[in-house]
Amino acid sequence: MRHDGIRNDAAGHGSAKYWHAGASLVEFAVAAIVLAVLAAVFLLRLLDAQEYAEKVAMEATVENMRAGLRAQIGALLIADRTSEIVALVENNPVQWLDVPPEGYLGEYPGQPSADTNGAWYFDSVLGELVYTANLRRHFVPSSTSGYTVRIKVLPISDATTSRSPNEPVWVRLAVLNDYSWF
Repeated sequence: MRHDGIRNDAAGHGSAKYWHAGASLVEFAVAAIVLAVLAAVFLLRLLDAQEYAEKVAMEATVENMRAGLRAQIGALLIADRTSEIVALVENNPVQWLDVPPEGYLGEYPGQPSADTNGAWYFDSVLGELVYTANLRRHFVPSSTSGYTVRIKVLPISDATTSRSPNEPVWVRLAVLNDYSWF
């Protein structure tokens, strides 16, 4: 005891403030469970964000190809070669881009033997540009095309449509299969 009558508990004997110095096992378990739940929610949100980014990148690439098609049509109109517009139906839309999209595998007569998840390829037999989704949690494919988005240049009008003789056959870049992504 100190001289003022107050007991000195520097060693921690009998003092309530030293009795509960650390967390109990139950408190640690609760904290671990809360952190695990938060990590799981964060991971799911991160996976959703990655898949959404893949969808946006694919759609942006298609829009860039549409812009490239418009540029090709414009160049043919300026050069007074409108009869050649219909020949764009045979083209691979990737050639209208400055740089091929990330994951572009090239032209193949059918599906390539390589893994196509997250990749583009041009099917030269069908004349279709194909993108195969990599992340598929929110991708709902059509019944016939699997996890792919199929794109092709199609004529808007043909020779049977009534039009003036000098009017060109217009073309468009179309998504051929139905799908839902998000």
